[in-house]
Amino acid sequence: GKEASFDIKLPRRSLLVQFTCNKCDARTKRLINRVGYERGTVFLQCAGCQVYHKFVDNLGLIVEYDLREENGVNTCTED
Repeated sequence: GKEASFDIKLPRRSLLVQFTCNKCDARTKRLINRVGYERGTVFLQCAGCQVYHKFVDNLGLIVEYDLREENGVNTCTED
């Protein structure tokens, strides 16, 4: 039969990044995959509020819409 082979040179989490959460202002450090950071899409979980944030999207996979503007909702409050 055939022998299974494994590529032991797989990219590992070797890049240390630090970010500030835009929801709770917590500073978080994470080890991430360098190849994912340079060529892919990376989401990181905040240590403070546990929310996942889009860190980088080199592939353009994530599209964000502001539905308030599309529906004509006025987001400005004037007294």
